[in-house]
This record gives sequence, C-alpha cells and structure tokens, in this order.
Amino acid sequence: MSDAAYIKELQERIASYSDMKAYESLYKLLFNGVFRFAYSFVKSKEAAEEIVSDSFIKIWELGAKLAEIDNVKAYLFTITRNNSLNYITRNYKRIQLNIDDLEFDEVIVWGDPEEIFLSGEAVNRIKNAIKELPPQCRIIFQLVKIEGMTYQETAAVLGISLSTVRNQMSIGLRKMTESLPALDLSSPVFKKQ
Repeated sequence: MSDAAYIKELQERIASYSDMKAYESLYKLLFNGVFRFAYSFVKSKEAAEEIVSDSFIKIWELGAKLAEIDNVKAYLFTITRNNSLNYITRNYKRIQLNIDDLEFDEVIVWGDPEEIFLSGEAVNRIKNAIKELPPQCRIIFQLVKIEGMTYQETAAVLGISLSTVRNQMSIGLRKMTESLPALDLSSPVFKKQ
C-alpha cells in the first residue's frame, strides 16, 4: 500500500471512529517531515516540537470533519506553516515575513541501501548544492523532492502559484545539475514529478 493510500486509510479511521491508534500511526509517519519543516522556520527544536504538536492536535480536533479534507498531509503542512509564522510573529514582533528572507535547512533522508551507497562526500556535495539554492527554491525543493509532495500540494502549502513552484523547481534542478554534474539526478531522491 502506498503512503498516500495508507494516510487516507488512517484519516478515515480517525474521522469515522476517533481511532487513537490510527492517529498515533499518522503521527509517527508524518512527524519527522513536519518537524523538519517547522524547524526550517523557527530554528528551535523545542518550538518546532510544540508547533508540530499543536498542528497534530488540530487534526485530532477536526473529528468527523477530517473526512472532508482531500489531502491531510498537505493540510498538516499548511497548518504547520501557519503555526510557524504565528510563532515567529509572536516572538519577533517587528519582523516582516517574506519566504525569500527565511533560511531553510536542507534535509536529506537516506532510506534504502541504494541511497546509502552514495559516499559521504557525495552527500556533502548534495547538501551544499541544496544550501546554495535561493531560499524559496530551497523550501520548494525540500517539499517536492524530500517530502514527496506534488507541485500542487507544495503550492497550496506555501500559498503560492503552481507556476511559481514549477519555475522554482526548474531553477533548482538546473542549479543542482550544474553543481553536481557527476551525480545522477534522475535517482529516486531527485526524480521529476
């Protein structure tokens, strides 16, 4: 069963039966990605954990209305983005927020032996190439290529147009290809949508 199908099943169990085990499974499945996303905004482990906790609580509080949400993963990332921006606004009163001004951490998670095969040097080159991307391009790249979101989901989460996501991914992939000519960017980690 694909992750999307499994998430949909968990969503239905939570909405229909207030299934706490399904909620815990959803939490375990999505926590790391949502945490990295929140941390990219707030740069504090404790604040990111609190933000993610609040975001998941919002999912639970929806109850039966959770069934009406088309994509719970994108919805969760959107809640997390909003909670993160609210945290920044509350704690840094005079900041005018613009996604281009925010620093985002690059995160690469290697899951299977084929991905682990890449040497430490290659991993460092990839991290450095991601770090060199412009901020908006970097967060879009992270959501699409690392979190596995579609372009449409990414646009919805960040509140930007689909064409902006496409353009930024094109820029990001071109810059990554230029920075890493010896690496195969068609591997599963970098496959196009």
